[in-house]
Amino acid sequence: MVFFLSLNTASYIITQSLMRTRLTLLLATFLTLGLQAFGQQSKPIMTFTLKEYNFGTIRESDGVVTHDFAFTNTGKVPLIINDVKASCGCTSPQWPKEPVLPGAAGSIRVSFDPKGRPGAFNKTVQVISNADIPSVILIINGVVIPVDKVDEVFKFSTGTVRLETIYAAFGELYKGSTGNFSIKVFNTSVDKPVKLTFRKVPSHLRIIMVPEVVDPQQEGRIEIEYLTAEQKEWDYTVDRLELLVNGQPMPNNRISITANIRENFSGYTAENIAMAPQVVFDNTSFDFGTIASDMLVEHTFKLVNTGKSDLYIRKVSASCGCTAVQPDKPVVPPGESTMIRAVFNPTGREGHQKKAITVITNDPKRSKTILWINAMVEKKEPGKLNQ
Repeated sequence: MVFFLSLNTASYIITQSLMRTRLTLLLATFLTLGLQAFGQQSKPIMTFTLKEYNFGTIRESDGVVTHDFAFTNTGKVPLIINDVKASCGCTSPQWPKEPVLPGAAGSIRVSFDPKGRPGAFNKTVQVISNADIPSVILIINGVVIPVDKVDEVFKFSTGTVRLETIYAAFGELYKGSTGNFSIKVFNTSVDKPVKLTFRKVPSHLRIIMVPEVVDPQQEGRIEIEYLTAEQKEWDYTVDRLELLVNGQPMPNNRISITANIRENFSGYTAENIAMAPQVVFDNTSFDFGTIASDMLVEHTFKLVNTGKSDLYIRKVSASCGCTAVQPDKPVVPPGESTMIRAVFNPTGREGHQKKAITVITNDPKRSKTILWINAMVEKKEPGKLNQ
């Protein structure tokens, strides 16, 4: 009897031991998997918007160019960037030295110096961090135009100075805003520095030379600032400035500056639109028919303000000097009208003529209206007066 009790006891002990061993192994497996999952979740995730950037074609004379590689820490713990290594000395990276918190954004600024490196380039930057992917490669590439190709870059010349352009086109600018334009210049002289200035600069333009004096065989730039608040004109405007080299005018020294001055209605609400002035013309075109070359003709366009506030006529201009335009009054109250008189002088012209008259107002729905006048001008025969 004692012998059988001992076997049962031993069997029980062995069974319990095996169960405990299996349970221990099972718990160990879950613990290991849990720790691995926890380890993955506890690492930051560095998510870049893009990892490669092409500068395109740049000039060696442009100097250092930069690009910011934007990223976000999409993980759940702070991101620490330990180091950023460039593949060559021509590339200089900058990066956040403080931890980037979960959900926060940052950037890696990569600068490339093209000096002495003509032709195509492809450079890499290695980002080392505590992220789930500890090493990330960023790439910059492009093509560098050698500095010795001055004629290709600076196509216009006045004296010993060459310019990349003689046209500063600002495009569309809202009234009250400020526009900026830069023109690169190069001093071709081998021994004389140059100082560039302008004659009679209007109040709506501010011009700065960088540097003030350009040394021989060196590059500078003309920084032009357009102050629309100081410009009394609207729509398409043109300024022609005379460039002086060391105080002296040179051949081909005119620089044209253009801009389209617009009223900014982007902040208007539905209520603003409903209370705004509204332009309505009786017609937007008129045909004089056939006229003699010495016959002065005119037509009057009627403009009515059907809106709920004063209509301001900002500008009325013609497409050529042969068309004289005279607005009756510059401010039209709601419900009232004004006349715009167009006078066409066909002297020196023949055949079909089509001229435009541009009317700029503060109507947010129709701030610019084009009026047209047409005429067929008879050819004047020598020695014969037109009847």
